[in-house]
Amino acid sequence: MKNINLHFLFYLCISIPCQGQLMKSNNMAIGLSFINGYHIAPNKINTTGESMDGIVTGFQFDFIKQVNGTKNWHLTYGIPRVGISFRTIFMNKPDTFGISYSILPFMQFRLLKHKNAEFCGKLGIGGAYVTKSFKYKSNFDNRAISTPLNFAVELAAIYNRKISNHFDLNIETGFFHSSNGGFIMPNGGINIYYLKGGMSFFLKETPYNKMKNYDVSTFNKKVFYTTFLAGAYREHGTFAYRRQFPVFAYHQAIMKPINKIYNIGIGADLFYDASNALNDEPNLIPSQVKERDKWLAAIGFCNELNIGKLTIPLELYYYFYDIDKIKRPVYVRFGLTYFPVKKLFVGCYFKGSNNKYNILSSDFMEFSLGWRFWRK
Repeated sequence: MKNINLHFLFYLCISIPCQGQLMKSNNMAIGLSFINGYHIAPNKINTTGESMDGIVTGFQFDFIKQVNGTKNWHLTYGIPRVGISFRTIFMNKPDTFGISYSILPFMQFRLLKHKNAEFCGKLGIGGAYVTKSFKYKSNFDNRAISTPLNFAVELAAIYNRKISNHFDLNIETGFFHSSNGGFIMPNGGINIYYLKGGMSFFLKETPYNKMKNYDVSTFNKKVFYTTFLAGAYREHGTFAYRRQFPVFAYHQAIMKPINKIYNIGIGADLFYDASNALNDEPNLIPSQVKERDKWLAAIGFCNELNIGKLTIPLELYYYFYDIDKIKRPVYVRFGLTYFPVKKLFVGCYFKGSNNKYNILSSDFMEFSLGWRFWRK
């Protein structure tokens, strides 16, 4: 499983920079910022019942580029910033959670612009390494992380402000999550809400005079059909008895382009998954689950954000079969889709639902192969 996570991390570290030709531009920047946040732990201390939530601190180095307009998507997004963040977070209760290191390729989506400032949304997807993980005998209270290598995602809002020809100020607030995607339990995940402040130094000049408006208009608004097959692996159960089994999914959706960057639609999922039947049944093993109880179906609402050959889905689904047996009927799916050719795609998606602590947790990570059928 470590190899799977490592390969995924390597892919993410090269994908977004390659899209923006990160190292080919002379309009590069180096950033340094400091982090103060609050970690919401997935459980309480086992012996005392005390909260494990707490304050975290850290710092971050960024390599940043404002893209140069040589790709169609550069103009579509108004010449945005992309980059890679190298982050260190000193967790609360260091004997339990240790230190979190992460590498996050990211992109900023400009929402408001002024002559010498911009307000942006920010999305980062990458990987994380933790120095402390769950150990049954020595670190039982760390229910957040059970493997050193993990997936990581960040959602944030950032304000950039020019302060000289080479420096700008960056103020950011956001949410950071990392987990192993359900490969090995426990997997409550690290969940941090944070404030971050710092500065960026541009080697050439601060890029505010190169900001453009979005160019999202498109003549292609034909409905299209998309489908994929996916496989997953998860560990499930209790500390006394863990159960490992594969999961398979078939997805299909009818999508409508709204503009160049955004598609919307409705979808349907079919799963072969023993998870639901095993919930709250600690003594049951996967082979004892009846075949008819492994088949699940759901319908939902789909969104897609397009960035060149990358697509970022965000989907909300509701199980309708077998509704009498479903214990957690609502789930979300998000992740990263890559199109090596126009219609063929591969993807890695987080599928998650609320756990008993009412916190979003991973059911499993799907690895998919799919195809888009465009209407002629």
